[in-house]
Amino acid sequence: ARMGHGKALCVVQPGTVTETVKCLKEIVDAGCVVLPQGSNTGLTGGSVPRNDTPDTRPAVVLSMKRLDTHFPIDDGHRVVCLAGCGISTLATSIQSWFPDRESHSILGSTFLNPTTAAGVAFGSGGVYVRKGPARTDRALYCKVSRNKWGENVVTVVNTLGIKGLEDADFLEHTELDAAGGLDKYANDVREGFHRPMIKSSDSEHGHAKASDSNYQNAVCECTRDVSRYNADTTGEDCNRSEGKVVILATVHDTFPAPEKKRVFWVAFPDMETTLAFRREVCLDNPEDLPISCEYLDRDSVDIIDRSGRIATYMIRYLGMGDIMGALWGVKQGIEALPFSWAPLFCDKMMHTFNNWLPEAIPGKFMAAGKGWDHHCMVAVGEFGDGTLDRFMERMDAFVKKHNDKVIADEKNADRQTVSVVEADSPYEITALNAFRFVAALAFKTYCVGEDIQGISVDYALPKNGGLAPPLAPSAATPLRRMRYSHFGCNVVHEDIAYALGVDTHEEKMSFKHNVEDEGGKLPAEHGHGTEYHAPESSQKRWMNMDPLNVLNPGVGGLSTLPKYGK
Repeated sequence: ARMGHGKALCVVQPGTVTETVKCLKEIVDAGCVVLPQGSNTGLTGGSVPRNDTPDTRPAVVLSMKRLDTHFPIDDGHRVVCLAGCGISTLATSIQSWFPDRESHSILGSTFLNPTTAAGVAFGSGGVYVRKGPARTDRALYCKVSRNKWGENVVTVVNTLGIKGLEDADFLEHTELDAAGGLDKYANDVREGFHRPMIKSSDSEHGHAKASDSNYQNAVCECTRDVSRYNADTTGEDCNRSEGKVVILATVHDTFPAPEKKRVFWVAFPDMETTLAFRREVCLDNPEDLPISCEYLDRDSVDIIDRSGRIATYMIRYLGMGDIMGALWGVKQGIEALPFSWAPLFCDKMMHTFNNWLPEAIPGKFMAAGKGWDHHCMVAVGEFGDGTLDRFMERMDAFVKKHNDKVIADEKNADRQTVSVVEADSPYEITALNAFRFVAALAFKTYCVGEDIQGISVDYALPKNGGLAPPLAPSAATPLRRMRYSHFGCNVVHEDIAYALGVDTHEEKMSFKHNVEDEGGKLPAEHGHGTEYHAPESSQKRWMNMDPLNVLNPGVGGLSTLPKYGK
């Protein structure tokens, strides 16, 4: 995990869906609590054992890593993922199976290969404006309760909506159920046996949502509401459940891949102009949304350039799959060594040798990055309906309104209000994507390398807002304020650096209140974990899911005691 640590009684890694259900029953019958865990890449401590609570029950980590089978259904328009399937693995598979389709997440934190199930449990994934956050009402998941005789009961809830895997497809007097049927199909996939592609059923679940299909309309509304946040209580219980159910498998929509794509680095002199670009160009209407629109402020550009070159080059040349995952595991292993220098060693080395490498993005982009204070990396696609041309017309009109020139170059960049620089090759597109998505890693490396400290907060601002929340008058003066966001949905990741000696916990609590005073909600996509106190509506929902408090106790500020101390 990227936050938190603790000791567990053991780590259990089931190899099938049926084994997972049996293991869950054995763990709770033994009087232990269960921490469902995917790739262990969380940022808020949600899947980490907690040893500093009044609860004395042993904790068992239920790792889903071995449940990584995935396969297409409905002629490739949807995909079934067992709970351990990584989003990078899935993206690669869909690209090979159906080159004209994409999975939900093909950028962002994919180099860590977090699981699809974790995305659903947290409502993560904000890079793609046209797709929305991870969400599905079609899943197979477990709940734990107790019957009137005091026996623990593990209930498997089946809303997959797949022909041949509906509960009604299995006779009561047979041992096989939906979990076993899914195991049989998944085993054939693993063994390479070719079976006819299965399809969605005609049941209610077969017609249920497998993505946030209304998101394109919602994100374009100019209201005081936020586009998305972790405390959203809508949808099937698997959504934003944060470990209070055990997700076994999920069904997800795939999406059309663009026929053509253009990527731009657009630089602005102030936040007001940047927000006007968001309103007038990016979110003009639901049909012509860009593929993605990622924001970086000047501090983000400077810190990534100072401490993120090594990580950027590694992603560019090694990709976002297994090799990066293995190297991340090596880094975690070194940081866990029983030496005082171990937790900081890797980041110290990356910071020290960072400037031995050239700038991680081509000079034409870095010139804009250093010359302006606000930046958007915009990817626009053509989907067969003129979307790209209409977007370019709006962007050209916007730039002409602020400049005499439409496209900037290094010679006249200093004479323009808005600078637009296009990526001319897949090489440049890969470089820009890697540069943006090492931001969080670069901030940690920067703080360690400069011997300072920092806080990280993710929050959603109102759709009609976007200005940086003010710091309290009594707040400590930050050394750096690094803001980068999924600009289309106004979900911001903010990293604030302070000198040693500043009470960072106090500063973080103060800043959270300031965000809420501005109409924002937090957290937005990383989950509540042990970092955030969930609102009452979310807490009640989780308590109904897990009345015994045996699944991920303590999440979101809930009690860690059995039955929540009641």
